[in-house]
Amino acid sequence: MHTLSVAITRQHDTVVLHPRGDVDHDSAPALTGVLEELDQSWRSLAVDLSSVPFMDSAGLHALLSLERRCRDRGVPLTLTGVGEQPGRLLELVGLAEFFTVAG
Repeated sequence: MHTLSVAITRQHDTVVLHPRGDVDHDSAPALTGVLEELDQSWRSLAVDLSSVPFMDSAGLHALLSLERRCRDRGVPLTLTGVGEQPGRLLELVGLAEFFTVAG
């Protein structure tokens, strides 16, 4: 079992989540839980997936949960650094076009 750590940085009004490790059934709650720790001053959210080598359906659910929370607040969500396996998974399930993906 691999653990997932999530670092949080800010770039102006954007909060950037930096998960490191696999985002799977055991670790996905760590990704969605970090929003509870934040104050409400952020105006956009980015998730840097460059250190996520593997994601399963629970990881997809976590990303969808983050997107829903952002949509409810009226703020954009951007995925960055999407690697090969997470990118293939997003395409396979038809979500590659759903998310804003940069870099």
